Amino acid sequence: MNEENMTNETQPAKKRSKKLIILGVIVVVLVAVGVGMMVWHEQPSFCSTLCHIENTYVQNFSQEQGVQGTDKYGNTVSDTNAMMAVLHSHTQATAKSQIVCVDCHKPNVAELAHDGVSFVSGNYTIPRDERSAQALQKWDGKTSESFCANQNCHVYLLGDNGEVSYDKLEASTQSRSFNPHQQYHENLSLECTDCHKGHRASTVVCTGCHEHENVDLPSGWVTYSESKQILEQAFNG
Repeated sequence: MNEENMTNETQPAKKRSKKLIILGVIVVVLVAVGVGMMVWHEQPSFCSTLCHIENTYVQNFSQEQGVQGTDKYGNTVSDTNAMMAVLHSHTQATAKSQIVCVDCHKPNVAELAHDGVSFVSGNYTIPRDERSAQALQKWDGKTSESFCANQNCHVYLLGDNGEVSYDKLEASTQSRSFNPHQQYHENLSLECTDCHKGHRASTVVCTGCHEHENVDLPSGWVTYSESKQILEQAFNG
């Protein structure tokens, strides 16, 4: 075999080798980008970068715990721990030292698609409507209580059937002079988020009817009347 034939045979091999190297580099880059996106997706900055209407919520979540702060509407809150998003951002009560947005607002493809279309089309209001726990769980077909109590969070409140045990819920705060979780009214059904607010001061809804009673409010919390004023000011100016 002469030198010319050998050269002609090695050229295709070199080209194949070069293509494989290029393909390998592309695969490595794509994997790195994919892993990077997955890691970034777990961070609050992901929410506010891709969707500017989340900025207020991310800034609210990122505040220091146990100090004077600001709610999602710009109102002063005397204790940021009164906002569940801040209170739960760093905790020693779960396996994770930091709770981020997607730990509570778990991505659901159908919900993401719906919200994406609404965002692109401008079909949303500012400030955004305040959703109840039931509304937050509807895309996953779960009960409202499961937003707060599940196998990862507040598991000690679950009964043998995997749902919230109201006896356990009542017992969790029985040492207080006024037990907010005691079932005072059999016909009254409340969701966790009726009192526990994520991005604004939480509310003792009992004061809506029992304003004449001296109910000690937890630090930073507000009365039912004050809560109504916050919403009225936010949505009606």
